[in-house]
Amino acid sequence: MSEPQTFARIPEPPETFLLGHLLTLSAETPVQDMWRLARELGPIFRMELRGRVLIVLSGYDLVNEVCDETRFDKSIRGGLRLVRRFGGDGLFTSKTEEPNWSKAHNILLPNFSQRAMESYHAVMLDIADQLAVKWSRLNFGEEIDVARDMTSLTVDTIGLSGFDYRFNSFYHDKEHPFVGAMADALAITMDELRDVPMESLLSTRRDRQLQDDIRTMNETVDRLIKDRRASGEDHSAKSDLLSCMLHGVDKKTGEPLDDVNIRHQIITFLIAGHETTSGLLSFAIYALLNNPEVLAKASAEVDRVLGPDPTTKPTYKQVNELRYITQLLKETLRLWPTAPVFGLYPLADTVIGGKYKIKKDHTITVMLPALHR
Repeated sequence: MSEPQTFARIPEPPETFLLGHLLTLSAETPVQDMWRLARELGPIFRMELRGRVLIVLSGYDLVNEVCDETRFDKSIRGGLRLVRRFGGDGLFTSKTEEPNWSKAHNILLPNFSQRAMESYHAVMLDIADQLAVKWSRLNFGEEIDVARDMTSLTVDTIGLSGFDYRFNSFYHDKEHPFVGAMADALAITMDELRDVPMESLLSTRRDRQLQDDIRTMNETVDRLIKDRRASGEDHSAKSDLLSCMLHGVDKKTGEPLDDVNIRHQIITFLIAGHETTSGLLSFAIYALLNNPEVLAKASAEVDRVLGPDPTTKPTYKQVNELRYITQLLKETLRLWPTAPVFGLYPLADTVIGGKYKIKKDHTITVMLPALHR
């Protein structure tokens, strides 16, 4: 008869009475706080937040193990569960077993091929030119809000290249209603994650604001879908994401996407796409300004590939020749990933690392900034 397995205790930070570990993560720097805990407690630690058990991983072997899709799946809990209120069953917030996940994946995948990327190039230049013009007209010494401008750059690029819609962020001092509603809804979601027990039940004003924000996003996107349908466009002449969603058919099921799911996909692309890319560009600019020798080398590569004339528009081929800049963008993502964590859950009670018992209802959080170092 074999001896019963003995499991190792998973480290955890000190708890606060009734609140568990809720106050361990500050409202302003939750990622940095979690990263600090990883340094202090090691490659695995446990937290209890709002009644949920969170297992945080940052060790390579453990992370590699939980990336086994036969044992673990994407977790739509915590923050993603809240974002699902306006992201619905879009690719980012849908559950793997939901029919629309595989259907949308199959229909949309061709839009991310190299050929598709090349077709978006002129549109991306259009928006990049708008930012360049804005910066070129600033007076000497004027400050630039890099994070805000990168957000405008990315949301406008996604809107135009994906859906032929202009948010025109660089032409207005006031942000587009959709962009404002999207930012507001995400901010409310972050506030809710930090609520102490019972606090969310008292936030009726915040709930009303969230419903207004969701209504604004839905109305904007539904109007976009309606206008495209009414245009009678030739699908073969326009191959952006929206056209693919409206006319594409899943080869596996023979079914198209319905309009509600198309709405969710558009909102998902705008939220997930603009947040991640704007964060990457902001971090990259920060890193360049703090590393003059890297900035000089990157600038020299641009001059070599594009030539010294700043009015020269890069071709798609030339962009792919900017290898050093590609390297520094990848290094920025390694050091400061703009999606710093991702969540999983075990399909059944299991053991990882040969000694840590994880239950099916536990959420596993992979902490990328710590893992990448």
